[in-house]
Amino acid sequence: MSGAFRIRKIHDDTSAADREAIVQVQQILNSQFAGVNPAEIAALPKKLHDPMKYRFRTVLFVAETGQGQIKGCALLLHAADLKFCYLDYISAAMGTTGGGIGGALYERVREEALALDAVGLFFECLPDDPALSPDPVIRAQNAARLKFYERYHARPLANTAYETPLQPGEPDPPYLVYDALGQTPALQREHTRAIVRAILERKYGALCPPAYVDQVVQSIQDDPVQLREYRYLGPRQQNRLSAVPRRRMIALIVNEKHDIHHIRERGYVQAPVRIKSILNGLEPLGLFERMPARHFSESHIKAVHASDLVEYLRKACASVPAGKSVYPYVFPIRNAARPPKELPLRAGYYCIDTFTPINRNAWPAAIG
Repeated sequence: MSGAFRIRKIHDDTSAADREAIVQVQQILNSQFAGVNPAEIAALPKKLHDPMKYRFRTVLFVAETGQGQIKGCALLLHAADLKFCYLDYISAAMGTTGGGIGGALYERVREEALALDAVGLFFECLPDDPALSPDPVIRAQNAARLKFYERYHARPLANTAYETPLQPGEPDPPYLVYDALGQTPALQREHTRAIVRAILERKYGALCPPAYVDQVVQSIQDDPVQLREYRYLGPRQQNRLSAVPRRRMIALIVNEKHDIHHIRERGYVQAPVRIKSILNGLEPLGLFERMPARHFSESHIKAVHASDLVEYLRKACASVPAGKSVYPYVFPIRNAARPPKELPLRAGYYCIDTFTPINRNAWPAAIG
C-alpha cells in the first residue's frame, strides 16, 4: 500500500522543500525512464524557471506524504500559443504502483488542463498493436496503459503517421493519444497539425529531422481529426462524460438486493420507477462513482426504527405467500389492545400509506 498522500503543484525551486521534492522527482524519473537522456531530467529546474527558452510552460505535480516523501510525479507542458497541454511524464515511485497514485495524478493533470482552457491533453503511449509491438510482455503492459486512459475517453489519433519509427523497424514507436477532457468540440485538422509540429519540434527537435516532422504533420488529412475506435471500453461507458475529477464525483451506493422487492404482479396500484431505470439515467452523466454497499447489523436499523416495527416486518413478510402482496387497509390504530391476528393485516398499524404493500421479498431486500 502506498499510504496517504496529497497532490501539490511545484512552481519552481525557490524553497528548500521544493528543491528537495524536485530532487526526489528526478530520482523517480531516472529510475522509471531508463531510456531518457539524464541531461533532460537534470534540466527540470531550468524548465520550471524559463518557459520562453523551452517554448512550453512546465507544471510539476507531486504526490507527497506528510513526511515529504514523493510517491509519484507528473510533468505537464502547457503551450499557451496553441492552447494545448502535453503530459510529458507521469510515474509512481519504485515500489508504490497500484496505490491509486497514477490515477490521482492524472486526474489532477486533467483538472489543470481544463483550468488552462486547453483544447485537450496530448501524450504519448506505446502501442498495443502486434505489428508495432512484437514482444507480447511489453505489448500487454502497453495495452494496460491504453485501457486505463481509455476510461477517460483518451485514445490515439487515427490515420496519421505519428507512430512512424525514426529508425525503420524500431519496435514500439509511440502513439499520440488525445484526451478531450470531456469537452465536445472536434479537433480541427490545421490546429492539430500545428500542435503535432509543436510537440515534435519543441520536445524532440534534437531527434526529429525536419523531413520527418513534415512527413508526420502532412499525414494528418482527416478534418476533423479522428481518434481510434474504442478498444477496451464497453458501449454504455463510451457515452459517459469524463470531465469531472474523481475526487469531486458523487458516491453512488446501490443495494442490489432491493431489486427483488419490485412488484411484478398485474394490478399493482402504483408503477414506481425501477432502480435500473434510475441508474440508466444517472450513470451516463459521469457525475457519479459506483461504490460497493456495505452490510450493517440490525442494531443500526433498530436505532432508527421501533423494534416492534422491525420484528413485525420480519415475521409478516415471511407469512405472505410467494408472488403475492398485501396492502394495508386498517389504519390508524383503532384498537391497540386487539390488533388483527393475521400479521399482514396489521400493516396499517405501522403505515398510513395504503398503496405500499407488504411482499415476501420486502424484508430480505431491506436488510441487504
